[in-house]
Amino acid sequence: MEYIVQTNELCKRYNGRFAVDHVNMNIPRGSVYGFVGENGSGKTTIIRLLMGLALPTKGKYSLFGEDSKSKNIYNVRKQISAIVEAPSLVPSMTAKQNIKYAALYYGIKYTDEMANTILKEVGLEDTGNKKTRNFSLGMRQRLGIALLLLNKPSLMLLDEPMNGLDPTGVADLRDLIINLNKKGITFLISSHILSELEKVATYYGFISHGKLLKEISAEDLVAECKKGIDLRHHDISKLEKALKKLGYDNLRVSPNSIRVYDEVTPLELLTKLHKEGIEIKDIRTTEMNVEEYYLNMIGGARND
Repeated sequence: MEYIVQTNELCKRYNGRFAVDHVNMNIPRGSVYGFVGENGSGKTTIIRLLMGLALPTKGKYSLFGEDSKSKNIYNVRKQISAIVEAPSLVPSMTAKQNIKYAALYYGIKYTDEMANTILKEVGLEDTGNKKTRNFSLGMRQRLGIALLLLNKPSLMLLDEPMNGLDPTGVADLRDLIINLNKKGITFLISSHILSELEKVATYYGFISHGKLLKEISAEDLVAECKKGIDLRHHDISKLEKALKKLGYDNLRVSPNSIRVYDEVTPLELLTKLHKEGIEIKDIRTTEMNVEEYYLNMIGGARND
């Protein structure tokens, strides 16, 4: 797997406290990387570090294979666009005027054709002379992404882009992200609105209190969250053999437990295992969404 962003023991400390604490992060090329964490978990700080808006206290990172300490990192960042906290728009300008102003700032040759193409891409082609200050929050977010498209980025970093959006705005932004991802743009999207994030993310990173707890593909996350029966036993190998003997093959084996995904009730499973001489010390049914998965994870991390 090719990673477009990697961090190595990345740290950022403010006032003696680690906002980012030895993070090893890997963003696959072509993915929509859902960066999940509570407010103050370190998501925005990592985005700022990757964009060069802050310097690491310790550790390093690479972008497109280029080391952060390389002189060429500034050129590499030209392949990246980001919205950190909120898009930078001029409220008194129209959408097209904002694009023209941004092009001038970036040193990109502006044409009306280019602006029309970008506005159509984000669904704002019919805004005409309407000033940006009169846009809905969702329209402003999409215009912010339009400005990011000016330099034809390979990677977009979006910091809490769904915050405050109404259901229509969320759906429009979600569709835009999916369409741009299909065209080859990799995304890092930080968010705590997990019900929406799980509709677009193909890969996840879970962070809490500056520590990256886990990275996992959306496919593997679905497997871990889907309905099953968790069994705990002092001898996992013995339990696994007994389950397979009974015809249960759809298993997920962990060091301390086994999850059974086959169609069976807990009582039926306990009865059959008892006949095999296996006494289960703990059994529970499981089915989670991403939010519950994260809450269970940080609950476990806090109790370690």
